[in-house]
Formats: sequence, C-alpha cells, structure tokens
Amino acid sequence: MQSKPGDKRVLVARGLVGNEQQQQFITLPDPKTGQPASYLLAGGCLQELNWYKQQYSSWLVGNSVVKDGGVFIATPVDPLLVLLPLLEQARAAQNVFQDIEQILSTAASSSASLLLPLLGSGEQLGCLCEVKRVGGQGYYRLNDALVVAWLKLKVEQAMAAMRTSPAAAFSGMDDLSLTAYAAGLVGEYLGQHWLDKLAAALNLPDELPALPAHVPPQPDSDVKPTEKKPRMDPKEAAKLKAAESRQATKVAKLAKEASNMRKLSAFFKPAAAKPASAK
Repeated sequence: MQSKPGDKRVLVARGLVGNEQQQQFITLPDPKTGQPASYLLAGGCLQELNWYKQQYSSWLVGNSVVKDGGVFIATPVDPLLVLLPLLEQARAAQNVFQDIEQILSTAASSSASLLLPLLGSGEQLGCLCEVKRVGGQGYYRLNDALVVAWLKLKVEQAMAAMRTSPAAAFSGMDDLSLTAYAAGLVGEYLGQHWLDKLAAALNLPDELPALPAHVPPQPDSDVKPTEKKPRMDPKEAAKLKAAESRQATKVAKLAKEASNMRKLSAFFKPAAAKPASAK
C-alpha cells in the first residue's frame, strides 16, 4: 500500500518498544515469486510485512483518529528462506564455494547485506550449504540434499505446533492431511521446484484425500427419546380441519373440470391426406 509523507499507519510487530534505533524497513525479493516485498528488521529478527484492512474501519491513536483502518502485521520469518534463492543464484552463476559477502552481493537489492548479522557469521548457512573453512573464513555452496532435509524439519516443526494448537480444524486431521497442510505453509516461501522436491521427500501423493466431514455424535441407540405432541386448542383444530376440507373440495373440482377439457394440440390435428386422383 502506498503511503504519503505524514500519513499515520498502525503497525503490530515484535521488538518495537525501546528499540527505535534498531528498526529498519527493507525491501527484498519474495522467495516464492521473486517480486519485491517489504520486511522489517526489528527485535533482532527479520519480519515480513502484511497489510490487512476491514471495510469502514479506523483507529483511535492517542487523541487522534487514523482514518485509514488498515493495519500492518509483521511476523518473524527465517532469513534462510529469503536467502535460498540467492544461494541458488550464486551456485548457478559459479558452481564454486563463495563467502557470504559474495553471495549477498548477487542480490538485486542492497538490503540483502543487512541480513548478515542474523546469520551468526555464516553458521546458519551450514543448514543449506556445504561449508569449507580456509584461514578462519567460511565458504559456502548450496546442497540440494541439505536443503530438503532442512525443509522437512520445518514441516515437522509446523506439524508439532499445529498438534498443540487449540484450533478445532487441526484436531480433525490425520497424519497425511496434517503433513500436506504443513508442507503447504512452508511452500508459501518456496519456488515450485523446491516444493516438488519437498513433497517427494515427504511421500505426499499427487491427490490428497478429502478431509472427513465432521459427524455430530449420535445419541445412544438404547435410549429412545420421548417426544410429547403439542396440544392444540379445539377451536384452532376445527379451523384447520375446515381449511383442509375446502382445499380438498377445490382440488376435486379442478380435476373434474380438467377431465372435460381437450388438449390444445387437439385443435391442430393435421388434415387427412386426400387420395391421389387417377390419371
């Protein structure tokens, strides 16, 4: 969403209080689409920004009203998911080991270099890359097997969180459906080729079974519910019986009239063919 200078916006994010000097909005390629996306560096983590707005809404902030009722919601995201396309791009350009500065320099956005403090001097890249160290300097090259193993771990973490979630939708899922759902969540940050590799590693079928519909508990068959018929006022019963009688008489009259009527098509019967005259 475009904002004009001086416009007020509402932001919900981690690490905003007391860390004003450590907050920075940056633009990085979306790991799934490659399109520019907005992120927030705050609270020692990378957070993706999403905008949500209800119709006819506004905010009360202090003694003023923010007429735009939208809200920016920042949620933490693993920086390795954002760096995965850069690592893949660096390997495609030069299939050699490179240091982290070289890898980040291939990004179209200069903001990628700001992620370096979040990587622990490159230790986290060992989850996705082969690592060689020369003179205390680390060099990295993307490894597909390590990437898939790391993505499977992400799916398992998501499944564990869903199993402990109070949401009723997750409690009705079997293991296959839960795995597919968690893989779909992780897949929101992956290109299609990585998602296909992840699905193959998880042994997910091409077509997933439909989730079972919720069946309400049935009453005990041994217990027969007792139902009392509502009592009707005698006057109301007489009126109802008279109305039913009038309706039956009307139906019988219409049926009798219909039996004496001819179909419309009877008036348009084709004329009998004249016999051909002998020549």
